[in-house]
Amino acid sequence: MTTPDAASDRPEPPIASRKEQQAIVARDRIVRAVIDCLDEHGYAETSINRIQERAGISRGALTHHFPSKEELMVVTAERLLQPTLVPPRKGPRQFDSAEQRISAVEADIVWMWERLVDTREGRALLEILVATRTDVALKGRISETFVRWNRAINDSLAANYMLHGLAEEEQRELWTMCRVFLRGLNTQSQFEPDHHARSALVRSFARMIAMRFV
Repeated sequence: MTTPDAASDRPEPPIASRKEQQAIVARDRIVRAVIDCLDEHGYAETSINRIQERAGISRGALTHHFPSKEELMVVTAERLLQPTLVPPRKGPRQFDSAEQRISAVEADIVWMWERLVDTREGRALLEILVATRTDVALKGRISETFVRWNRAINDSLAANYMLHGLAEEEQRELWTMCRVFLRGLNTQSQFEPDHHARSALVRSFARMIAMRFV
């Protein structure tokens, strides 16, 4: 049991460390506010004022950490991409039958939709992606990040299925098609508001792609 005297004898953490921790917390709060605003209001309406209000911090504190909207979007995009860059499983996956392999590919595609794309984070990333089409400054800052991410995610996915007949380049093409389809389906909600119908499209698409792995 720690006594009051013992507790008082403990050295205080360095001031710099506390400040660094506070900065991490503040930046995280701001980035989460950016994600919420992008999801709810879109890129054009995600203003510095709106982010500041959502984060519950002063304008000075926000611009101290992120001096511009462009910087906010770059850091937010990097944060959104990071969870998807998981290392490949240890060695290619082993399957006892073609049907097991098909089911595994289907499950991976459905997982991408449910856990990465059809989420507030997925919709926020889509807003940034669309913005880079016309925002030249933002595109210049982040386009290489997207290219590296695309290559890394293809490497990871291909490594998991490398022993199963498909050439590496064909696998890269199929997984790229998956991401294009799933991102595009996020915009389909304007035409097909039924969430269950969109999920059914994902499963049908996943089955078609998975059959290529036979």
